[in-house]
Amino acid sequence: MEILKKVLKLRLGDDKFKTLSNHVKNLDDALFSYIIKRLEIYESIVNKYKPKVRPALDPYVSSELGIYRRLDDKEIGEFLGYPECCINSFINGRVVIDEEHMKELKEIKNCHAVVLTSGFIPCSIKCQRAIKNKLIGYLSYEDFEVILKVEEELKKNLPHYHYGYTEYYEKFII
Repeated sequence: MEILKKVLKLRLGDDKFKTLSNHVKNLDDALFSYIIKRLEIYESIVNKYKPKVRPALDPYVSSELGIYRRLDDKEIGEFLGYPECCINSFINGRVVIDEEHMKELKEIKNCHAVVLTSGFIPCSIKCQRAIKNKLIGYLSYEDFEVILKVEEELKKNLPHYHYGYTEYYEKFII
């Protein structure tokens, strides 16, 4: 995803993400530097393990970038690489994993677990664009173990106090 490059571009002014860019340009320099350091740690861990599903962005960084403030849902979704169908589903009110998602999970076979990037609410558990963007994965036991290692290392190296996002992944054992 190269989130670090995207955040640096926001700081300079990114016409594609005007709302986020305006917010990031107004951050204190010391705070922005700290965000960059945390992103470097995040990316080094992700690059070390190369998980089949992208972990959620560091909750501290997300908070400071204004993502949890929902400054502009469409812009934030695009910034995070979410498919348009999933962004529209979220904007239209599908903001949690619901009964329809759970029903879809029961239909999935031949994998150990279905894993989603924490905080990402897909239009469907079967959304091919979300799977391609590494936001959803149908994982073997071995690939699931990698997810657990990534999450453990992220928690250890990027402590935060956001009570709503204690996990980097939503995990469903099949």
